[in-house]
Amino acid sequence: MKNFLFLFACTCFLFPALGQKAPLPVEVMAGNNRANLLIIINRPIDAAGKFNFFNVTVGAADYQNTPSETEMVINNSITYGLGKGFSAASGLQWHYKLGFVPTIGFQFLKASPDYLIVIFPTYNFKPGPALETVALVEYKPKLSNKLRLYTRMQGLFVQDIKNDVHARSGTSLRAGLTFDKYTVGLGSNFDAYGPLKSEKSNHGLFLQMRL
Repeated sequence: MKNFLFLFACTCFLFPALGQKAPLPVEVMAGNNRANLLIIINRPIDAAGKFNFFNVTVGAADYQNTPSETEMVINNSITYGLGKGFSAASGLQWHYKLGFVPTIGFQFLKASPDYLIVIFPTYNFKPGPALETVALVEYKPKLSNKLRLYTRMQGLFVQDIKNDVHARSGTSLRAGLTFDKYTVGLGSNFDAYGPLKSEKSNHGLFLQMRL
């Protein structure tokens, strides 16, 4: 839990210093079993806007700082735009148990002020071949000049190809209200681990800040 909070604090100070024009969402949920962290970054890295840096960071820790309950996965990819929202991607993931995992895949991203859709399937090379898909849908219609509804459904599925078994899956649900740079509301996470799909759930309140 201490490492989790340290990373979050560093993120809060680092992102404003980057001087980016578009906001960077950082979300923390305090649930009945543990705390969850989500950070998403998508930034162009060339003048033409063809190459982008895409990062999804997820973390979880219980309130007793139990090592077995602490998770952190940092996905970093360079994407190349192919047109109509599609991009080729290659990157390196750091996983709290697996270490460094080289990846290759593609991304579909479509966004407007009212919605966001991201679908990101990858092939993971190490420590054994695996197929991983992250998908995210946000719907955030305007309710008034200063208020928006915020809803999100996010899914993860990882299949161990070598052993042909389930490795990891999860679903995250969020519903709340957005005002200024902040979104607050209710959240639920449903996670499953390993071939036996050992389940963990977490329900609570979330705060998202656009830094």
